[in-house]
Amino acid sequence: MSKRDYYSVLEVSRTASLEDIKKAYRKLALKYHPDKNPGNKQAEDRFKEVSEAYEVLRDPKKRQMYDQFGQVGAQAGGFHGQNPFGKGFGGFRDFGGNYGGEGFNSQDPDSFHDIFNDFFGDIFSGRKKGAGPGGGPTPGGFDRQRGADLRYTLSITLEEAAKGCEKTISFVRRRGGKEDSAKLSITVPSGVKNGQRLKLRGEGDGAPKGGSVGDLYVIVNLQDHPLFRREENNILMDLPISFVDAILGTQIEIPTLLGKASLRVPPGTHPGQIFRLKNKGFPDIGGYGQGDMLIKVIVDIPKDLSEEDRKVIGQMKHLTQKSPLVAEFMTNISKVLKSRQ
Repeated sequence: MSKRDYYSVLEVSRTASLEDIKKAYRKLALKYHPDKNPGNKQAEDRFKEVSEAYEVLRDPKKRQMYDQFGQVGAQAGGFHGQNPFGKGFGGFRDFGGNYGGEGFNSQDPDSFHDIFNDFFGDIFSGRKKGAGPGGGPTPGGFDRQRGADLRYTLSITLEEAAKGCEKTISFVRRRGGKEDSAKLSITVPSGVKNGQRLKLRGEGDGAPKGGSVGDLYVIVNLQDHPLFRREENNILMDLPISFVDAILGTQIEIPTLLGKASLRVPPGTHPGQIFRLKNKGFPDIGGYGQGDMLIKVIVDIPKDLSEEDRKVIGQMKHLTQKSPLVAEFMTNISKVLKSRQ
């Protein structure tokens, strides 16, 4: 839990209106969001602190308790310092809490909706569950039962995720008190990450007694690829080459995510050396450029050599004297052994 004053955290005065608090929260949450600051622990902590402060100050009752009694009052009002967006930040996949027949368990689904619905359209948003203008429950609670939200796992290839695709899905939902088969065409945006959710509003189960219809959440599952691995927006690939090509160099045509490229392997390439092809990775789903393709060299040592092969390679043994790393290592060994005498 943050020890700082919540108003100072959001950079607003104690007399700030709810609209001013929301604007401040939107600005700071976007600024410090972990997806925009990968690997920045300070930004992640600041994001949690901002979310914690907003969770209290957006709720009139919690805010009143906080104004009167400080953080102890905020806890008594029902807030205990949790990060309202859950524990993870991997491409928003942990936003929104659990889902299914019982709906979401998010601590603050409206916070996410307020900020990111305009930012990403209506793709990755939490469920708005009977919220009034301030994000809290409407007076008198829920008048009608809401239809259950459904989820559907959609498996796609890395290539489809990179360029975006149209998919038709079939599923079963309850409408009019009975099961109903449904078929929908959905658009998967370019750059989507594994585990991200696409929200289809009003495509879930129907509700009894005139309540609102539930939503359908399509969870993206990226299939394993025989050549590529994804790391954030970068594509990784291992490139096996012979020890001869590592020594003499070579030119190799390799596949990229959406095409092909020519890669020059220079003479004297070492095992584990990495080559970078700029802008050959995944496009960023938020529009922040494009990742790279990273190619790691694997020097493949031949096995089951014949006697003739061994003789040929043996004639090259003098080349070890021209290996700078080997020479440096042998020199260091001599120094260490001499120092022990």
